[in-house]
Amino acid sequence: MNVGTSMQQGHSRIWRFVQFPLTRIVIATVSLIVAVLLLQALAAVSHFKPYSAASMLLAALLTIAVLLAMYFAYVRLIERRPATELGTKGAAPELAAGFMLGGFLFSFIMLISWLAGVATIGKDAGWTALGVPLLSALELGVLQGIFFYGIFFRIVEEGLGTWIALALTVVVFGAAHFSSPGASLISEATIGVEAGVLFAAVYVYTRRLWMVFGLFTAWNFTEEGVFGVTGPGHNGHGMLVSQFHGPEILTGGAAGPEVTIVALLVCLTAALWFFLLAIRNGRIIDPFWRRAVAHRPA
Repeated sequence: MNVGTSMQQGHSRIWRFVQFPLTRIVIATVSLIVAVLLLQALAAVSHFKPYSAASMLLAALLTIAVLLAMYFAYVRLIERRPATELGTKGAAPELAAGFMLGGFLFSFIMLISWLAGVATIGKDAGWTALGVPLLSALELGVLQGIFFYGIFFRIVEEGLGTWIALALTVVVFGAAHFSSPGASLISEATIGVEAGVLFAAVYVYTRRLWMVFGLFTAWNFTEEGVFGVTGPGHNGHGMLVSQFHGPEILTGGAAGPEVTIVALLVCLTAALWFFLLAIRNGRIIDPFWRRAVAHRPA
C-alpha cells in the first residue's frame, strides 16, 4: 500500500466519522454555542448597551444574522449541500404564517382560560410594551428553531425516521426547559409533548424552518408581550397583564398557562392536523432499516 492510498483511506475514515449523525449534531451544536459566545464577547468588548429602540433592533438583527450564517456555513462545509430548509423563496409568507398560528394558538388558550374563570386579564403598559418582547422572542425563536429542528430533529430523522426523531425531540425539548423557574417533571413533560410535537409537525409538513421560527416567536411574544403572563419565568409586563387562579391543571401553577391541560389539547390538535397533512403529502421519513428493505432487489 503506497502513502497516497493510505492517506486517502485515513481521510475517508475521518470523513465517515464526521458524517456520523451524532458527530454532526455535536459539531452543529458546538458551532451554535460558539456563535452565541462570540456575540456575547463582542457585546462585552464594545460595551454595547441597547439603550434605544434602534440599538435593540440592530442587536437583534445582528444576532439572527450570525445564527443563520452559522447554520448555512455548517450545512455547506459539513453536510455539503444547499440549505434548502432555509431557502429564501417563500420565506416571508411562511414566517408570517407561523407567527399568525402561534399568536392564534396562545390567544385561544387564554380565551378558554378566561371563559373558564381561571384567568384574569387587564390592561397594563399598552402598545409601548410590545417592542422589546418581540425582538427577544424573535432571537429566541431563531435560536430554538435552529437547534431543535434544524439540527437535532432533522439529523436524527435522517437515520431513525420521523416518529423516533419525534419521540427523542420531545424528551430533549422537555429536558432543555427543566431549569426554568417553577419547572417540575410533570410540567416539563407537558411542554415537551405539546410544544415538541407541534413544532415537529410544522417542520415535517413544510420541510423548512421559517414557519417554525414564526411559531416559536409568536408563542413567546404573545405570552409575555401581549398577555403579560405573570409568575416564575415570566416578567408580567406586556400590553396586558394576566393572572391565574384555580386548579393547577387549568392554570399551570408556577409554570404558567403553557403547561395546562388546555394548552396540551390545543397544541396536540394542531399538531395532529399538520401530521395528517404531512402523511397525505408523503413527507414522513421511514427509519433507515425500512428504507433498506424497500430498496432491496426482489
